[in-house]
Amino acid sequence: MTKKQFTGRGGETWEWEETPEVSEAVKKLHRSSVESRIQRPHDYQGPLYAPHPDIKKLESEAPDYGVGK
Repeated sequence: MTKKQFTGRGGETWEWEETPEVSEAVKKLHRSSVESRIQRPHDYQGPLYAPHPDIKKLESEAPDYGVGK
């Protein structure tokens, strides 16, 4: 086991013993953080809004209903 040390920007220091369990946990954490960056909710393929249920009825009753008509 080796002893590791890290000093942060603010001067704080962390020390830990690097065991096989710690190494595996760090690898797992890194993998999960990379995967979470890849899987974003921005690939939504549906409409941005739901159309009003009565839009066809409104258009048939008032032909000038809506913008640009």
